[in-house]
Amino acid sequence: MKKLSIFILFAISSLTSYADDHQSYTTYTGEVLQCNLQDGKEVDDVLKMVKKDWYALDYPVPYEGWVLTPTLYADNDGGYDLFWAGFAFNNTDMGSTLDWFFENGTKVFSKWENLVSCASWSHWDIFEARGPASELVEGDSNVWAFHSCNFKDGKGVSDLRANDMIWNKYLDGIDHSGGVWRWWAGGGSNTQDTPDYYVNISFSNMNEFGQYRDARLKAMMDGKLPEQIADCAPPRVYAANNIKAISTN
Repeated sequence: MKKLSIFILFAISSLTSYADDHQSYTTYTGEVLQCNLQDGKEVDDVLKMVKKDWYALDYPVPYEGWVLTPTLYADNDGGYDLFWAGFAFNNTDMGSTLDWFFENGTKVFSKWENLVSCASWSHWDIFEARGPASELVEGDSNVWAFHSCNFKDGKGVSDLRANDMIWNKYLDGIDHSGGVWRWWAGGGSNTQDTPDYYVNISFSNMNEFGQYRDARLKAMMDGKLPEQIADCAPPRVYAANNIKAISTN
């Protein structure tokens, strides 16, 4: 397990779609680790290493990697410097990447360990409530906002599909081009003060994030904000740097 201490891995668990006449969901599973830089090291040191040494790793299944750094955060968020994020197509593939890395990634791991030290490793069940308007281009950077959410009294999972349809119509109306994903805690997650789920919204940049917040505030003041079936905390915002885009080739 120590070999994982330098990674945050978001692994796509199934690409399974749950459909009715109105909407289909693509589901995922993820792993998350939170990391701090070693003394004297910088985020740029990590980016340079992963763009060269980690990128060169030849995983046995398609795999996608990201480096995340906090942009807007609170003093009680844990103080982590960065995260590593990776995607595969399903849980089996995720296991294959980890088994393969244990056998073949030791040299890269040593370089990672010289740069960062990570404190936690947790799994997450993720499904896509709204797909982004455009496909990822390898090497792109964007912004991810995370809200922690708890269902309101009388609301639950059975209310999500109808509410997502309403919110997607609202997001269409404000020309939001990013994606929306809902994350549910799995193995290794914090067992104290854990919210029901997290909402992850992507933006092309901070300007787009600001436009979204302005539009949301205006709708709230005008009494036109769609019903919220959960109480969600203010977001934590991260810069997301893609290192390798997933490929099925």
